[in-house]
Amino acid sequence: MRIFWSFARQAFHNAAIYRFDYWLQLISVFLMMYSVHWIWTSLYSQHPAAFGVNVAQMVTYGILGMALEAIFNPGQGPQMYIATQLKTGGIDTDLAKPLDFHLHMLARNFGEILFRFGTLVLPSALIGGAFLGLQFPASPVAAGLFAVSLLLGYLVLFALNFLLGMLAVVTLDIRSISWAYNSLVRFFSGQMVPLWLFPGFLGALANVLPFRSIYAIPISIYIGKLNGSAALEALIFQSVWVIALFIVGRLAWNGVHTRLVVQGG
Repeated sequence: MRIFWSFARQAFHNAAIYRFDYWLQLISVFLMMYSVHWIWTSLYSQHPAAFGVNVAQMVTYGILGMALEAIFNPGQGPQMYIATQLKTGGIDTDLAKPLDFHLHMLARNFGEILFRFGTLVLPSALIGGAFLGLQFPASPVAAGLFAVSLLLGYLVLFALNFLLGMLAVVTLDIRSISWAYNSLVRFFSGQMVPLWLFPGFLGALANVLPFRSIYAIPISIYIGKLNGSAALEALIFQSVWVIALFIVGRLAWNGVHTRLVVQGG
């Protein structure tokens, strides 16, 4: 755990240096929360019974989705670090450290996530609760399950990002692939539009892909849309994907690191 905290401290020092960037991020999150609040409020004023939950639950879903953007942004994961290190030649320094590379990437990313959660997500949630109608969890049980689900959602996203990083080892440039990947994650994770509103085949597909573990499941538990046995089944779904993706990530790393090509350095 000491390794994780060391990376969190490093992220704090980076934010202390780039304080203007931090305030811009906080303002950006607030503007996104404000926008989604008024979008759903306006839609409910036209069709109040069309969305499967009440307006307070939907507004909470939307605001929380925007607040969690600070830690669940698919473009900020280990894949970008790996791609940059490959281009600069710094990856050989990472490989020389007496630490498993997979664990190193997890520790680095999780440390940064801890910092961003405390400095961006929590302040954003407080602002959302004070001014935009963000509600408390549906129940104390929902709050506990939400915390577990949020951690599992993070691990799913990390595992997916790490696999994209493995692709960078092979292709050396993942900018175009990353753009498509980010769009796919945002759409099928349910960040913008809850998955229960997806029609037919699209909804069925979204419900079997791992992406719904990132936003849809944790927030649905938070607002009480998923509870009881349905919530437990959702947690099992997340856990299975975490295990499967980490195994695939380990196999992918074992397969590509022997053919590593470094630019620069």
